[in-house]
Amino acid sequence: MKIARFLLLAVLCLGTASCSVNLKKGLVVHSGFEKDARDEGRNHYDGKLLGGAVISDDSAVGESSVYLDGQGAYVEFPAGKVYFEGDYSISIWVKWEECHLWDRILDFNQDEPMSGNAVTWLIGRPAQGTENNLWFDQWVMYNDIAVESILSQRNVPADAYLGYNVKLGRWDHYVLVYDSSAENPNGVQQNTKGEDVPYEGKVTLYVNGQAAGENTHCVKPQDIPTMANWLGRSRFAADPFFKGWMDDFRIYDRILSPKEVSALYALGSR
Repeated sequence: MKIARFLLLAVLCLGTASCSVNLKKGLVVHSGFEKDARDEGRNHYDGKLLGGAVISDDSAVGESSVYLDGQGAYVEFPAGKVYFEGDYSISIWVKWEECHLWDRILDFNQDEPMSGNAVTWLIGRPAQGTENNLWFDQWVMYNDIAVESILSQRNVPADAYLGYNVKLGRWDHYVLVYDSSAENPNGVQQNTKGEDVPYEGKVTLYVNGQAAGENTHCVKPQDIPTMANWLGRSRFAADPFFKGWMDDFRIYDRILSPKEVSALYALGSR
């Protein structure tokens, strides 16, 4: 598998003097979990492992990954920073040991949930469903009111589903790309004052280098800091903690192209 991904990266660069893919451009955060949760991106937003452990016997990229035990371990990034504004992309390798409803891959939120700007990547299930679906959610402030991106739109049920059902016990590479200018068919929703709030853009999910689903229940992130910035933990205290492994976590302040997504996948060592 390592050879296959090396060949994939080689194909991406074929016919050019040097590879045209620049995986450092727009890199807001990059934690490879080689020794800790140090940020190798431009901002040096170093994370902290709170109960988690860096392990060297199982990784997707490089020599090690972080293991979270599902009993309270998580990774925390600095509060009061702006991680998402306008277009963005998130890349991470994940290997689930167990999977539960409302598990979080990522929750960059406020001190109180549902109170302001937030980006959340989680496990959800449709009504009466049993599969572990990848879901996505955002919150923004609109006229001083916190608005959720997946509220019902004029009596049409909201849908946070990203089109992928999680597989346990294997490394998978997930990339979430938010394009704020993509065509959106959903029109507007209403906040608690009855004011129209426009849906904007589209989220695309890539799994192992291939587009796997999308969602248009989106609202554009704003230049507002988030205060509780976690991998593997939810802002809602009752939700479970993530159990499994994570590796090579990245946030970009731009849209990654399919070629760049494939190049990130090709970095995987297993």
